[in-house]
Amino acid sequence: MGQTQERKKGERIMRTKVPFLALGCLCLFVGCNRKSQYNDVVKETYIHKYGIPVPKADWEIQGKVGQVIQQKRDGVTVTQNYEEGLLHGKVSYSYPHSSLIETEEYYDHGNLKSQRQNYLNGLAKQEETYSGDSITHVTHWYENGTPSSIEMYDHDFLVSGEYRTPLNVTESKVEEGHGTRYVRTYSGELSAKDTIQNGQMVEKMTFFKNGEPSSIIPYANGVVHGVRLTYQEGGLPSTIEQWSHGVQDGITVMYQNGEKVTEVSYAQGKKHGIERRFRDGSTLAEEISWNHDVQHGPRKLYIDGICKTEWYHEGELVSRTTFERMNNPRDVVTK
Repeated sequence: MGQTQERKKGERIMRTKVPFLALGCLCLFVGCNRKSQYNDVVKETYIHKYGIPVPKADWEIQGKVGQVIQQKRDGVTVTQNYEEGLLHGKVSYSYPHSSLIETEEYYDHGNLKSQRQNYLNGLAKQEETYSGDSITHVTHWYENGTPSSIEMYDHDFLVSGEYRTPLNVTESKVEEGHGTRYVRTYSGELSAKDTIQNGQMVEKMTFFKNGEPSSIIPYANGVVHGVRLTYQEGGLPSTIEQWSHGVQDGITVMYQNGEKVTEVSYAQGKKHGIERRFRDGSTLAEEISWNHDVQHGPRKLYIDGICKTEWYHEGELVSRTTFERMNNPRDVVTK
């Protein structure tokens, strides 16, 4: 696989994550992980360009022209077309233990030009085509064959997009890198609404199946950045989280039935500082000291107005004397 092909596949992974983030791995081409998924060949057949099966050595001597058919241990059949030792034309990957084609890739003398993933019924699921060094056109389809989105990317920046309902009605657009993108599952359920600015997502709102918001997530440069809000069905808050450049950093507040139950301090994605737990939404019930995700320092329990204190050293319960002997005063979390 040439350098150009590797670059294209790497860029494709970045692009397909954004429009269908809520769908997770269902929205990625299976081809993105071919090296790791399909490296267990149980049978390999070499076919000359005139359609005659030949030994591998003869196929290589004759210029590596024709087909290579691989049977994988997981039941996938890979059919590759070569010209002068380079992938050229169609490469197909079947569904496991089936003659149905799951993924098709097209090459021009070793350069990946397009790839498509199909549903089990043979209809197209998603397709990417590459133009020049930076332009990629991405199309997704619903299970009924209606296009759900048609997008154009320049590198990792969304330039334009049109987003349609299962009835083929346009419901949102992105033009010149700005606009709104509605994200629906392959069956047509609304899963998210993305706000796009300067070709990048700056906010994602996700939804429950009943249409109520389940989260509002701010983004900067492709990662979560800002205050992330999550909700329970019915609209009650679930969490208020502070994020910085892709990691939790700051105070996270958790709710249950609309009442605050926990307040946790994070630093660079790890619990660090004081975790406070509440009774009936306002009465302080417990304080726990954390040091980079490890319980370290005093743990205070408040029961009927009386405070009981336990001491932890690097996750283990110890006496106060032992804790003070093993730690300098500056190491003790006292806030």
